[in-house]
Amino acid sequence: MSMSFEIFPTKKRKPNCDEIIKYSVELFSEFLKNEKISRGIDITTREVTADNAIHANPISLVLKENSHTVFNLNKEGEVYVFYHELSDLDKDFWKEEIQENENAQFMKEMICTNLEIGYFWSVKRTMGQPAIVSLYYGYLAIAIAILTDGIIYSDDGAWDYSRLPIKGNIFKTEYLNTENISDAMVKDNVEKWLGELKN
Repeated sequence: MSMSFEIFPTKKRKPNCDEIIKYSVELFSEFLKNEKISRGIDITTREVTADNAIHANPISLVLKENSHTVFNLNKEGEVYVFYHELSDLDKDFWKEEIQENENAQFMKEMICTNLEIGYFWSVKRTMGQPAIVSLYYGYLAIAIAILTDGIIYSDDGAWDYSRLPIKGNIFKTEYLNTENISDAMVKDNVEKWLGELKN
């Protein structure tokens, strides 16, 4: 089982892996500093193709289905970024979400722009990852979203659904802020992981 953030870009841009690493680490380091947690962060990347070939240090995020980019954090755990072409099912989902979700209604124009672009990424972490990975992967999603003027969404428990979808630059200020979380399970997990990093 995994939990994922989905990023729906509104700019057709190939995000550079070095740029994503630099920005996500900067955001995460600032958070850790504010929490008085001292941790070094070292990230390496590789691309795994559909036929399981591995390419170290890819220049940009994967842009092919059935392939993925792996972000390894401190050799402790990994986050996976997958590319997806929007299907008719995805398009129907957004039409329904716009009707029922106030946040989606507010971002209808951005969603329609993404539907024209025709693809999105998902940033996934598997269960059992160390606390540092479980907290960091949201910043990886934020970095990709900000660099592509994208929207972040999740409906699998990665974050409080009542706050989503949300612009990347707004989620940057909300992510890991437990005061804004109404989902008890998400809040408990964040507090648990923070406790593990502080011990």
